[in-house]
Amino acid sequence: MAYVESTITEEFLTCSICFEIFKDPKTLPCLHSFCKDCIDKLTDEGRTNEHPCPICREKFQLPKNGAKDLKTNFCLKNLIEFVTSTKDVKKSCSFCSLKGETVDATSRCLTCNDLLCPECAEHRHMSTTLTLHHQVVSLAEVNAGKYHDEIRSKQQIPCSEHKGEDLRFFCETCDVLVCRDCIVLSHRNHKCVTPSDARKQMEENLKLLLNSLDKKLQTMKNARENVVTSLNKLKDEQKVMQENLEKEVSSIIKKIMDSKIAAEEKFDQFVKSKQDILQQQKETIQDEMQILEETSLFCGNILQCGSDIEILSMKTEMRDRLANLQSFNTTKICIVEDVIPPVIQFCHEENCFKMLGSTNEKGPKITPEAKQEANGKNPQESKTSKLQERMTNVLPPERVSERIAALDKDGPKSPNYTSVAWVNEDTIALADLRNQKLKRISWKGNVESVDVARCMVVSSFKDGLACKTEGNTLHIFNAALQLKKTISKVSTLLTCSQKSSEVCWISGLKKICVLKNDELKTINIHDQHSLSNLSTPMFGHVLNNGMFAISDWGKGCVFLIRRSGCITNRKYCDTITLPGSISSDTNLNIFVCGFHKSMVIVFDIGGKTLYDINLHTIAPNPRSIAINQEGHTLVANGKSVTQIN
Repeated sequence: MAYVESTITEEFLTCSICFEIFKDPKTLPCLHSFCKDCIDKLTDEGRTNEHPCPICREKFQLPKNGAKDLKTNFCLKNLIEFVTSTKDVKKSCSFCSLKGETVDATSRCLTCNDLLCPECAEHRHMSTTLTLHHQVVSLAEVNAGKYHDEIRSKQQIPCSEHKGEDLRFFCETCDVLVCRDCIVLSHRNHKCVTPSDARKQMEENLKLLLNSLDKKLQTMKNARENVVTSLNKLKDEQKVMQENLEKEVSSIIKKIMDSKIAAEEKFDQFVKSKQDILQQQKETIQDEMQILEETSLFCGNILQCGSDIEILSMKTEMRDRLANLQSFNTTKICIVEDVIPPVIQFCHEENCFKMLGSTNEKGPKITPEAKQEANGKNPQESKTSKLQERMTNVLPPERVSERIAALDKDGPKSPNYTSVAWVNEDTIALADLRNQKLKRISWKGNVESVDVARCMVVSSFKDGLACKTEGNTLHIFNAALQLKKTISKVSTLLTCSQKSSEVCWISGLKKICVLKNDELKTINIHDQHSLSNLSTPMFGHVLNNGMFAISDWGKGCVFLIRRSGCITNRKYCDTITLPGSISSDTNLNIFVCGFHKSMVIVFDIGGKTLYDINLHTIAPNPRSIAINQEGHTLVANGKSVTQIN
């Protein structure tokens, strides 16, 4: 117990929401703790029962009766009571306070925890048979730390079922802490043991999980070091290459100087593309490391500083959290590509510099079609076989983020792109939540915007743009970005093809509204085979054949709905528990974003999965996807917009 004073910091006992010492601390499934009132205030304005943790953003379900039904962190609660009670501050006598008098306490009873003035300590407290043999000590000795271990060891967790009883035993049959009354009344004939015996077995299992977690953390630390090494290698190679080039071009004519500049630009582009990929990988590793480190630190502190009762009260949460993190696959994000920079050489025949080769390539570049022909394979057959693969890594993408960043200067803050849509082959529309603007950007350099408070989702249609806000309001603009109509109580905006003449949205949970040429039509959603309906529709899309695809977080699936409103299919994605933004191509293949998994799942209209697109290194945490008639795909993830093959 003496370890407590040297290891527990004020930060460990401070709520991350109100930045004050915990008051009635409650623990979430991710093992982060907050004040009960802070959690209630944080979740008061939520539209659903799912809320993100303020620290790690992991979703949790709030109990029906609010934060008071969440798990109480008795370890934190008792530590705060212990630290507060042993501070060297003036305290009033407990007995004299009952009489309305304020007398400074000089002693403390370690048996009943009462504070006593000299008179009460020497006479009143020692004059009853109940308190005659209590251990009364000097308050100065308590503040000096002499009795800290004894005070800490006597702290208990009260039984929620039986008033006045503490949890002193562990029922192995029910896997819960129990008091003496619990054993007699509701746990009779169950196997009940002392907390110390129960802790030994539990601690061995948790230590095995912690050891595995530490190995995974070390793997990610090594991966981060490899990323930093690769970044430094790129920087050193760039510097060396520039020095060599300067030596060779000192006495060459202007034509060679021009080719030297062109070669440098290509090399810089290569370095920049590799830096972007490695930097994104580094950030992803850092985020996952933070989660692992916080969990490891929390469990370690609880095991080192908690009593048997306190540790056992957190047993299930710690075990489930560690097991959940154990299942996370770190192999892919920890693989660092070996960077082999291209070589720039001088061509005497053409009197210019040329960049030969690219990363991980040796010899002349051979196209996939040429390789297939050389192997006697039909390129079309190869494309078909690739479509059958379960997991496909995206080829190096055509990035448009630099082009957008150069054009988009409208706003005092760095943009947060929550949604993207194609307007035509060279123009896109963006919802910028941070600057609260709806933007239309052309590759030709034209940038237009209109203020839209809390804009979240944008959809392009033949006559203009539609934008939904966080407040469930839908704004419809014409081609000149003039506001033509505002509609309230819109649950979900359904994105559509830029050539569509309709604007569609979900109203409530049972109706799809279709606006065409100022005429509004409603479609009732129904299922011929089930009473189940939409629960929490978050994203939606209208396919080219008129069908609707709806991402429902409450059901954890994508609903496919006919034009008549009849639900024809439910697509459950194995790797995505919360399906996100939806788009489709001209072949009616459906693309669904997975924000947490950094991927896109592609399936046909019958619900058969065709392949997955891994976006982990080029566009992690995709928030929006848009596909035009030519099949060009845009992905927005808040920070940037990326075009992928």
